[in-house]
Amino acid sequence: MYAFRRNIKPAQRFEYGIYQILDHFFGRARVFKIVGKRRRTFYKNVHATLKASGEGKIIPIERRTDLSLKEFKDHYVKKGIPVILEGAAKNWDCANKWSLGYFKDLHGKDEILLVNQEIVGYPYEKTTLGDVIDNIRAGGKKYYRFYPLLDKHPEHINDFDYKWLLERCDKIKTFESFQLFIGGKNTITSFHNAASSNLFVQAYGEKKWVLYSHYYSMIFDPDPVRNIYRHGPHKTEKGPYDPFNPNYDYPYTLFKYIDGYEVHLKPGDVLWNPPFYWHAVKNQTDSIGVGFRWFAPFNALKIAPLYMCLDFFARNPPIWKGYKLANKDFNLVNLAETGKLQEFLKERNNHPNTI
Repeated sequence: MYAFRRNIKPAQRFEYGIYQILDHFFGRARVFKIVGKRRRTFYKNVHATLKASGEGKIIPIERRTDLSLKEFKDHYVKKGIPVILEGAAKNWDCANKWSLGYFKDLHGKDEILLVNQEIVGYPYEKTTLGDVIDNIRAGGKKYYRFYPLLDKHPEHINDFDYKWLLERCDKIKTFESFQLFIGGKNTITSFHNAASSNLFVQAYGEKKWVLYSHYYSMIFDPDPVRNIYRHGPHKTEKGPYDPFNPNYDYPYTLFKYIDGYEVHLKPGDVLWNPPFYWHAVKNQTDSIGVGFRWFAPFNALKIAPLYMCLDFFARNPPIWKGYKLANKDFNLVNLAETGKLQEFLKERNNHPNTI
């Protein structure tokens, strides 16, 4: 498998780590007032370093059909290397029974919290799963992320080979969850990363992913973490860097010189997405996928020690509360990040028969 280049100088990575620590504890605006000139010079030097190494490549992630459990855990999990387990779930009920119609017939009346993560401020609405599915079928852009299916309908655990999934987890783990993603053709989730481990099962339709190692986090230059994940910041009015329609004009010039991976998932494929890997996702067709996630703190610390340590000082919400909310419904974490959680909970308490 082609490995991405380590084309950033160790001293540059160290200096960027210092900036991330200062940003986290003192605020980025305050830090820029003190070291802004030095930081701009730093990025000019990084640009020169990367440009000298040549343009980057986006290459397909390795696809394996013969991957033993031992090799998967020793080579891919412990080392934080992504891989596709091709067709691993092809005989599971989720890959053979699920469709948009299947979910509307069974659970269309489910009341849900729908958060639009692609718009600054994360506007939200309370609606039903059936309404979202109707919107998708009509060519709309509604995208239901993090549907807590098993919390609402635990019988669907039988649609997976749960033993197979558990065998591939870290021995020391917590906050295990199943999160569904239901979206229409061409809907996108922009770049983000998190400390959780993820075996993503493509159940229905097809998805395309682009991934970058946390090694390249200085290229994304995320804002200080406020909860249990980081997102690629909106540096222009059009939003964050879009790998599905790449434009290397400023301020996204540095993406031209870094190596990434591309993924094309079909029904029955399972993607291992390691902790802290930056990833953006685009639905190639109407799609249903499942993220089987867990938090393995020691493995996450080994893969990205700086970010794992900073995560323990997340404030909005703190890490323990973030994972607790995520286990109920990850959309609540988005509301906590934007300060809308209390507003939502108060409204829900006033109308106890709603979500």
